[in-house]
Amino acid sequence: MMPLDLSASKTAAEPTRHRVDGSAATVAADARVFEAAYDQAWLPVFRFALAWTNDWAAAEDLAQEAFLRLWNRRDTVDWSEPVLPWLLVTTRRSATDRFRRLRRSLTFGVPVATAPDSDARLEWLDLRAGFGRLSPLERSALVLTVVEDLDAAAAGEILGIEANAVRSAASRGRQKLRGER
Repeated sequence: MMPLDLSASKTAAEPTRHRVDGSAATVAADARVFEAAYDQAWLPVFRFALAWTNDWAAAEDLAQEAFLRLWNRRDTVDWSEPVLPWLLVTTRRSATDRFRRLRRSLTFGVPVATAPDSDARLEWLDLRAGFGRLSPLERSALVLTVVEDLDAAAAGEILGIEANAVRSAASRGRQKLRGER
């Protein structure tokens, strides 16, 4: 599922930083480099968003928003550097903004539009119920350290906290998932 319809082929382009001059060659190069980054980072970004929201549709929206922001910044991105950390931080900030807006709307009594859950499978419902007992920090720590196999320091950098806090949150999350708390 692409957030943008890019008609360029899916061949990997040499990651470079290039000047945007509006030519067809530059736009095609942008599309190829972006698609390579998209193919590599979509699943980790989606999983991270899912850990924050515990909602499939909201996670898709957050991941697509992060990639849209990357596309809009493509002329300033140094493509020789990994874009995943930037995407994860952008996703975290977007999720935080959404939570703040939701909290504000609930505080002021503004009705909140909710979309019905989509085609979730039974396994997904079990996982969702288990993850529902976790805080967003615990879910994020588990997704980053267990699913994405990042060390605590890298996960802490993405989440904006210390490595010890990541380890602690992941440990609490594991305990809650096992039913010990």
